[in-house]
Amino acid sequence: MEFLRPTSVQEAVEALAVRQGRARILAGGTDLVVRLKDGLETARSLIGLGRCVELRGVREESGQIVIGAMTTHEELARSMFLRRVAPVLAEAAEEVGSVQIRQRGTIGGNVVNASPSADLVPPLHVLGATVVLVSRAGVRPLGIEEFATGPKQTRIRPEELLVELRFPRPREDELQRYFKLGQRRALACAKVSLAFRARSTAGVLRDVRIACGAVAPTVVRAREAERALEGTLPTADAIRRACAALARDIRPIDDVRSTAAWRLAACAELLRRAVPELV
Repeated sequence: MEFLRPTSVQEAVEALAVRQGRARILAGGTDLVVRLKDGLETARSLIGLGRCVELRGVREESGQIVIGAMTTHEELARSMFLRRVAPVLAEAAEEVGSVQIRQRGTIGGNVVNASPSADLVPPLHVLGATVVLVSRAGVRPLGIEEFATGPKQTRIRPEELLVELRFPRPREDELQRYFKLGQRRALACAKVSLAFRARSTAGVLRDVRIACGAVAPTVVRAREAERALEGTLPTADAIRRACAALARDIRPIDDVRSTAAWRLAACAELLRRAVPELV
């Protein structure tokens, strides 16, 4: 197997273009290396991005928060800037795997892996993130909601490299939280997860955004539940209506981790936890 270690995005993109779909990108390797070892993936060439320093870090640029694709979960979780402007994403990063996984795994890998239970993707949905893809042909931005089409399936092209994620800087008065339920309190994939974002103006919820993980083939925005809460005081009746609406937004299944019925009930419970805690 050929192993390449480019030192710039331009080099990495050129290597992808030359190999015409026969190369795989290696970021943190926490998923790909395991799948290669188990024979679930094959690759003639691996392009490691560890030397591409331009792909790391969190910054603000023209009113946008920009996160390099090689930024690790641990870097996100420890970023005081991110905890101030987008705590929902920092909280989710802190929930990923073990310390070792957080030190290696990257936000780009978490997104490209396209797991319905990925921790970082529900927060990116409520933040309105854009995935920035680069190839020889140029830059192609794609909304996070368009990116994944199913488990392990995305709209990234073989010649494209995910270089960063962007979202508008949230307002200082926003309310953001991430909740996750797994088999254990730590070191567990989500059986169900929920990201919540809103503003509270005189107790009234505005700009409500909810995204759920592990309840459909991809992470989903819960727009029916959002509409049920938008412009309301978070009374018990309003929350109950939102939970009922949430059941129309999601499509959980029975699998080895849990049942569809449990996921429906658990997702509603996470929404009940989110709203009162925030307001």
